[in-house]
Amino acid sequence: MRRMDAGQSGHGGYDTKAVNPWLSLIPVATGVFMVMLDTSILNIALPSIAEEFNASASDVQWLLNAYLITLVVLLVTFGRLGDMVKRNLLYVTGMAVFIAGSLLCAESWDILVFIVARVIQAVGGAIMLGNSMALITELFPPGKRGAAMGLNSILIASSFAFGPVIGGWLTTHMSWHWVFYINLPVGLAGIALGLTLLPAMGEKAKVPVDVFGLALLSISLGSLTIGIIQGQEWGWRDDKTIASFIVAFSYLTAFIARELTCDYPILDLNLFRIRNFTAGVTALFFMSMGLSTSLFLMPFFLQGIKGLTAEQAGLWIMPIPIVNTVIAPLAGRLSDRINPKITMSMGPVVFSIGLYLLSKISANVTFWELLPVLLFIGSGMGLLMPPAMNVMMTSAPPHKAGMASGTIQTSNSLARAMGVSLGGILFTGKMNELIPNFGNEIPNPMQIKILEVLAMKGYAGPIVIVTEAFMRSFRSVFLNAIPFILISLFIVLVFLRGGEHLEAIGKSGFTDQSDQNSHNSVVPSQSSKGEYCRETGRSGE
Repeated sequence: MRRMDAGQSGHGGYDTKAVNPWLSLIPVATGVFMVMLDTSILNIALPSIAEEFNASASDVQWLLNAYLITLVVLLVTFGRLGDMVKRNLLYVTGMAVFIAGSLLCAESWDILVFIVARVIQAVGGAIMLGNSMALITELFPPGKRGAAMGLNSILIASSFAFGPVIGGWLTTHMSWHWVFYINLPVGLAGIALGLTLLPAMGEKAKVPVDVFGLALLSISLGSLTIGIIQGQEWGWRDDKTIASFIVAFSYLTAFIARELTCDYPILDLNLFRIRNFTAGVTALFFMSMGLSTSLFLMPFFLQGIKGLTAEQAGLWIMPIPIVNTVIAPLAGRLSDRINPKITMSMGPVVFSIGLYLLSKISANVTFWELLPVLLFIGSGMGLLMPPAMNVMMTSAPPHKAGMASGTIQTSNSLARAMGVSLGGILFTGKMNELIPNFGNEIPNPMQIKILEVLAMKGYAGPIVIVTEAFMRSFRSVFLNAIPFILISLFIVLVFLRGGEHLEAIGKSGFTDQSDQNSHNSVVPSQSSKGEYCRETGRSGE
């Protein structure tokens, strides 16, 4: 029987008799929702922020980019740190950092201070996101995590819909400052709940932090993210874009070489020798990429072509998180009972049907006509994401749960950034094909309103041309996103071993309380130097 290092217990060494994991999940869910909401809630407030600070378009864009880059760079690091300290206290610390950054954002007196405050926010967000799935893994035993992973999926889906609604209402009826002030009561409540409801996780094995590896990873991911999000503005053949990718891949190569030889890596590459972990990460990457490629255009369509307010647009998209709320927990629970390959294969198929139907909508589509299409989108997300997260976290060694959680979140964040960039490329490429020299910008609601005013004054030509080109480009993006979703399906069908997931749950021995208590025990021993790096990633560990 393989020796368990300190902190390797799936429950972190606390007594489950005194803990209700569903209550403990409340502060975890609070943190995840707060961080994910912040990625979408700010968009609607950006015009007001730009006006107050007299900021350039580039300055405003960096309010978004600084947050995303910091998040991507630090997710793996803080996930790894969670494997070495008491994760419950680290998570609460992340909440405190996040609300401190939110307060500074709301009180910013200069755009540069604002950008720095967003970086502080992202540090707190990285601590929470990097450890969220690891906490679920520690709170719930194998065979009981699926529904909890479903809740995690619901929070991610809901944030996209609620962000514009909440941000629009706060900006319209109060001020943009409240987009950040709202985090204070939520975050303080989350801290109180975290200190009260999160169990005191057991001591973890202490190992040195690979500072050099951390630096290599940070430079690599930071350069890659900058290249992805700035590439369209700079031009994909621009020297700055090319340099960003050269730096990213050069430092990534150096990082891989470092991690293969160091004794205590930031990211143990043996994780990727676990077949189900790698298959899940890759499938979820392409699903997230396809999702972002297509859905980031919906607000432009609803607020521009349809003429809805931000709040109304959010309500139109609400069917996605609503159906996800129903499907995700069911799919997560099923992944603990039947072969997860079944639901994970159904997800991309259903989602692809939704994308195909979206490619057929007209500018005059009504809410009730759009409703069944959005139900396909939400159902597809719910069928794939929770089982994938469950399979990945079950396959990863428990003492590397934070490392695995950070890796998954980093992959998803990069996928979302790449998806938005790709969607912009596909959309503007088609627009320039239909309207020569149109440029690299997506027509925003204000530009559409100006064209509508011109139409009312007898100049209807421009609005007709732009609307027709917008719709054809819009539909083209949905069709072009389908191959990414089908790649996800291919990976699940060919590479995922659902039977091994069920076997790993069966071997966990959660058949009675004695087995569970045995699983929770922690033997306080320290991995010998080098053993940590050399451990092989057997499936089902």
